[in-house]
Amino acid sequence: MKHCRSILSVLTVLFLSCSAERNDVVISGQFLGEHPEELWYTLPVNGNSFEGFVKSEKPDSSGRFSIRVNVDEPALIDFLYLGSPSLIIEPGSNYEISLSLNTDNILEIGGNPGEAQKLYSGFSHQHPMSCLYSYGEEFTNYHSIRQKLNDDLSNEISALNELHQISGDVLNLLVTDRKIYYYTAQSVLASRNHLDRVSDNKGVPDDIFSIWSEAAYGVPMDSRHILNSPYSWDYLQMYLWYRIYTYFDFDEFRKMRAERRADRTIHAHNIELAREFLPDNVIEFFIAGSFYHQYMRREYDNGLLNIFEQFKLDFPESKYLTFVERTVEEMIENQ
Repeated sequence: MKHCRSILSVLTVLFLSCSAERNDVVISGQFLGEHPEELWYTLPVNGNSFEGFVKSEKPDSSGRFSIRVNVDEPALIDFLYLGSPSLIIEPGSNYEISLSLNTDNILEIGGNPGEAQKLYSGFSHQHPMSCLYSYGEEFTNYHSIRQKLNDDLSNEISALNELHQISGDVLNLLVTDRKIYYYTAQSVLASRNHLDRVSDNKGVPDDIFSIWSEAAYGVPMDSRHILNSPYSWDYLQMYLWYRIYTYFDFDEFRKMRAERRADRTIHAHNIELAREFLPDNVIEFFIAGSFYHQYMRREYDNGLLNIFEQFKLDFPESKYLTFVERTVEEMIENQ
């Protein structure tokens, strides 16, 4: 019996080792022209591409680098250059690419990355939380901007569906990514129009919330790839704010936020709201990302450690813990 258990243990180890190798992805490449001292990229954690879960590699003197990651399904790796495309990867694949920075400091992916990558790289990657379209002081044209966003999304999805050399899994990932991208931008459009009106004590037209609702529910929360886009955390944030503004009276909520801000518990309040309005399948990721954004804004809550300890209790096996711990340590040092 002991002999059988030993054989079973060996077979299990071999199976897990082979599975890990099958899921390994090796990205070899070289910078053309000047290259950075370190190349930072998002590390796919649970298949997610988030700017707070990162790793870096140092190119050699000629600009060559090699990256190895492990994924269970197709994923996106985001090199941390604003406005640049992500790299599409599949389990067990090797990639030989070139990277170069154009005059706008946008990273271009060259070499022979494949048909899907070439198309995807040509899509818009200006971050949707920034001024994707120039709003200026003019807010009355939000219908035409919303239509432009919808047209761009429709055109990109049509182009993806016309690809011949693409797997169904990669296609589903990219379609969801583009929906998250454009619906985040549409949510930002509605949110800015909403805040512009309430800050001037104007009435908010129903169509603004209609536009926001369309975007907030454009990607169902139970979608397979809801967390796999570089813009997923931002999409969840805009969904959360839609739920908040359609649930609370605005003046009462603004007073509540002012009190929490004065107590320096604003991020704790964000997490409380997320627990109330976000479904269970996304809450762990959202809270983990909240620590990173708290750190980036240099806004450190009172009771930061208590929030972190609660996260560890709620998600003791979380794969995000390593990154959250690092962020919390740096926030404590900065405090």
